[in-house]
Amino acid sequence: MNELPRAQANAAVRDFLSSRDWSAQTPARQRILVAFLSLATAKGFSSVTMRTLGRELDMKAPSLYSSFPGGKEEIVAEALSWFTHRFARDLLAAAETTATAEEYWAALVRFHLAQQLQRPEADLWDLLVATDRVARFLSNDVRQEVAFWIKLHEDMYVAAAKEMGFRLSTKSVHVIFTLLDGAGRWAGWNGSAAELDIILDHAVLLTRSILEVGSGTHTLA
Repeated sequence: MNELPRAQANAAVRDFLSSRDWSAQTPARQRILVAFLSLATAKGFSSVTMRTLGRELDMKAPSLYSSFPGGKEEIVAEALSWFTHRFARDLLAAAETTATAEEYWAALVRFHLAQQLQRPEADLWDLLVATDRVARFLSNDVRQEVAFWIKLHEDMYVAAAKEMGFRLSTKSVHVIFTLLDGAGRWAGWNGSAAELDIILDHAVLLTRSILEVGSGTHTLA
């Protein structure tokens, strides 16, 4: 019996997550990463230095460098990787609770959009990845990890679309990701849980419309 596309996509994400063991992450390193993401989100990436990070944490420079000998560059790389893996882990957990392809699609959309609205560091992740395309400040390893995750994330949508009888083109999935990543500019969320549910439901409908228009047909037969 052939495995469903959704199951294959989920298995690929699990393999990705198993490639990095975060259990050895020390409390000191994790505290630094959380502080960096918070500061960079609030004040801008370029404004965060080892000195400002030290002040935020009430730590001396030697203590910061003992955890991250590579300084800010290493912290940025680790923060990107850490956020990527947490996003992938939590997305997979949400997706695996679904029973149908339609529910799976909705879970992907709702999780992605909720992250963009509720976790400001998601916008920072988008900014850093976009900036690297021009400035090329990330290491090849981090850049490849990010690119690999983006492809796995896209493949989850492709798998759901296939089971629903649609062909999801690369262009259409990019349009969907652009819509979800830019939620802060169009959602107008007032901060309430009830309003968030309405926005998430609306996003599911919007993305399904993009899927249907981009496919040009509802059947793969």
